[in-house]
Amino acid sequence: MGMRVAVLLFVVSVSLTEAGCIPKTSPRCYKNSTIEEEDFICEWDKINSEENQTHTLYIRDSEKKSLMYVNTGNETSIYIPLEELGTTGKKMDIWVQTQVGNLTCNSSKISAIFECLVKYSTPQIFSMKRSAGILNLTLNKTEDNKSVIYEIRWSEIDSEWQNATFETEESAIQDFYKLHLQKQTIYQIQLRRQARLQPHLCNDSLHTLWSDWSEPVNVSLEISLPPVIRWAEKKWMNGTREINLSWDEPPAEESAGGVKYKLNITVWPCKKNSTKEILTSNRTYKTSITYSEARISIIAINNVGSSPPKEIIIPAVKHLSNCDKPSNITKGNKICLEWYKLENGETRTSKVNRSSKNSFKDIEKGVEKFVRHYYFLHTISKKHHITVEMCPFYSEQGAPNKGPGNITISEVTHESALVSWLSIPVAEQRGFLLHYLVWISGQGNTTLHEVPANETSFRIKNLHPGASYTIFIAGKTIAGEGLKSMKYFETLSKEMGLSWQDQTILTVCVVALLCTIICSVAVRRFRSKLIPEVPSPVIDTAEFICLPNQNQSQMTEDVHEFVLLLRQDLCKPSENDTTEQSTLLQGFGLVVFEEEDEEDEEGEVADLSSMKSCCYPNPSYRGQTLHLPEPFHMTDSTLKDSDTESTYRNGLFFETRIIESDKTSL
Repeated sequence: MGMRVAVLLFVVSVSLTEAGCIPKTSPRCYKNSTIEEEDFICEWDKINSEENQTHTLYIRDSEKKSLMYVNTGNETSIYIPLEELGTTGKKMDIWVQTQVGNLTCNSSKISAIFECLVKYSTPQIFSMKRSAGILNLTLNKTEDNKSVIYEIRWSEIDSEWQNATFETEESAIQDFYKLHLQKQTIYQIQLRRQARLQPHLCNDSLHTLWSDWSEPVNVSLEISLPPVIRWAEKKWMNGTREINLSWDEPPAEESAGGVKYKLNITVWPCKKNSTKEILTSNRTYKTSITYSEARISIIAINNVGSSPPKEIIIPAVKHLSNCDKPSNITKGNKICLEWYKLENGETRTSKVNRSSKNSFKDIEKGVEKFVRHYYFLHTISKKHHITVEMCPFYSEQGAPNKGPGNITISEVTHESALVSWLSIPVAEQRGFLLHYLVWISGQGNTTLHEVPANETSFRIKNLHPGASYTIFIAGKTIAGEGLKSMKYFETLSKEMGLSWQDQTILTVCVVALLCTIICSVAVRRFRSKLIPEVPSPVIDTAEFICLPNQNQSQMTEDVHEFVLLLRQDLCKPSENDTTEQSTLLQGFGLVVFEEEDEEDEEGEVADLSSMKSCCYPNPSYRGQTLHLPEPFHMTDSTLKDSDTESTYRNGLFFETRIIESDKTSL
């Protein structure tokens, strides 16, 4: 009777549903695995965004023998215990009724077997490894560890999806899949999965519940090269060094899905595999290390793998040449002693000894004699690893077995010289070098000088001019002096060389002379620009033709007197005038007959018609036609006896005076 009443109420509620109700989607009921004891969950969507909604979930078996309903209030999901459902192997009708004020709406009804309603959680990609065009996927396993059906889809960026399905094995810890991709191409992938159900019971497509798609994941290229890492040492402080690390990001194709960096830093040398591991997405990191050698490795990790590791070695601080060894470590402190042999006395060997139990005295006795070693003493202070001591040491010292090399003598004068040498290699020192001993032997005397161990030159003074000397040099440790090196040299004679005072004076004089010459030249050039040049006499540029047989010897200028006759006197030869002394004036030209030389006594008169003008008068000529610059006229015949008149034209000077017998002398 009660069952009939419930069914009647259900029919009435459906028939009374108002026509204005908006239908809803069907409810979704499932469990998260195939485990039989697991409870179910049902969920649905709201009709609208109004808050005052009341939901009722109805579950009824297909044979209509039972009806179950649960009022969820304003919630849109509810857990249904397995005990309340009873059997799960039968088909059930499921729907949701929603009431908003006076309005009641029913969702679409579904019929399903609860045992077949399994929806797995969204798959998670644990890791991806990409190599040679193959992408290896590692996925999380479902809770029931059953065989699962996966659907995977992939595509290039902004391209269409490609799909494939695969099944995994049962009882595996993780699910695996290999996907073939093209090389040098970036992809996106997504996955979802569903349970493998009993085919005879769950053959309806309604029971095929896929999980939600996973978030799209970028599949970048594998990182082929190790990161390029740089480091800088900032400062030393209280036994530590501040180190700043930086590195470059891989190319965009290799960092498309994001990149993280894994750092491993040596922290405590005395403990094996004692490193500090840092995982960061930044490309800088700051850390502190001790004074000894430190190793730092870095790996770049993207979503398909990791790069080859890159290790850098930060060398120890510069080795000290000598130091005191205070003992500041108190009992109870955690210490680490690190020591090694110095190759060539300076370079750290590959073998490094470490101990957290031995003291310095213990290791000092166990190392090789006469060989330099180095040690660091570390401790922990306020959770920081610091260096409290670092020193070179010998178990036992000896004298050097080699002298200084390459002794050279320079800057030799008559009274001094500079001697220099190469320091003794640390390996041949066989102990801490205290100083160098320098002996100067000559002129029957030997003097000894001590030169600090960090110096390799010494100036010798108070030497004798032109003398021979011998120099011996040796290194000395606490065990004594070592082998000597020898060198001969001679000083300059006093006449051969100048002292530095004389050289200075000579240099100053040379500089002063050069300055004087330069200033003189400059003054002359300056004056030539300010004072105009004296004009030279104007020389007629008319062409001169010389006689073929004219004597071209060096000429001298002579001054002669000659008689100038008036035209009317040409026809009246004087009785007293000789042929050699006559003068012929033709056409206002002037023919001059000079006295002949002693060699020429013939007294012949030169043929005037054959004479031509010459380029310049020659002392050997007999006669020359003198062309005056303009006709010469005696304008005043009454000039007195002593009256003279001067004329200068074209480089010739004429002086005219009146003499007796109405003759004009020029």
